[in-house]
Order: sequence, then structure tokens, then C-alpha cells
Amino acid sequence: MKLILKRVAREIEVTALGDESRKFVAGKASKHSPFALHTEAGEVLPCQVSTNMASEAGDLVRLTVVFTVDGESLRVEGDDAE
Repeated sequence: MKLILKRVAREIEVTALGDESRKFVAGKASKHSPFALHTEAGEVLPCQVSTNMASEAGDLVRLTVVFTVDGESLRVEGDDAE
């Protein structure tokens, strides 16, 4: 599987007074937008909390991604699904 790191657009709330629930639309990604890992199909990998990219002289760029194991979208294989 090939993973792709790309910026994600922030969501903008567009909830109207008469709406029963909050509604959001995607904004535009900018150079200040956060990163997220995506599949080749363009889907964001679930449960990502943060990304941290570090570069030191003469070394490869390192990316650390933190995930939340919520037991649904991301679970430990072999654990009982409830």
C-alpha cells in the first residue's frame, strides 16, 4: 500500500439557524494547513490526531503520526469487537 502525505483543508461551518444539526464544508488547503496521511484512493487514514515532520542536516526527513485507537475505526487485531 502506498501512503500519501498531503495537506488537509479546514472545515468551515455553514449551519443555518433552522438546521437541526451543524453543517460544514471543506475550505481550501493553504501552506499553513495541517498534514494527514491518505490512501492512494485519496481517503484520510482514520483516527489521526497529529503529524510531526522533522529534518536534521544530513539525515532523512522523519514523519511521526499519532493515532487514537478508538476500538471502532482503529482497533487492535484480535481484540473483541463490541
